Amino acid sequence: MTSSKNHTISKILAKAILRITVILIALPIILYFTRPEAMASQISFPNLWSIAAPVLLVLSFIAILIVVLRNKYAKIEYNWLLTLSGVFVCLYLVLFYSRVLTMFN
Repeated sequence: MTSSKNHTISKILAKAILRITVILIALPIILYFTRPEAMASQISFPNLWSIAAPVLLVLSFIAILIVVLRNKYAKIEYNWLLTLSGVFVCLYLVLFYSRVLTMFN
């Protein structure tokens, strides 16, 4: 049985976004072990929403990831949801890292 073209595309994109997100999450860990003195500086968050919103975003990504992995990328809708959620997580991480890395220079 062959799968549709949309299913194949959603599967490839979901896997790619998952890998990109894992790399972006692992980036500070790598920076911490290569430059611990730079990572020791404190980053403060001005209010509760600046912490709550990203935590909710990452938790929703993890929840969708669990559902997708449980179904082994078989459901197209979940693949697209994971892709969309992963894009938002990646955008947030890139924006956050660009703000944080400017403080180190």
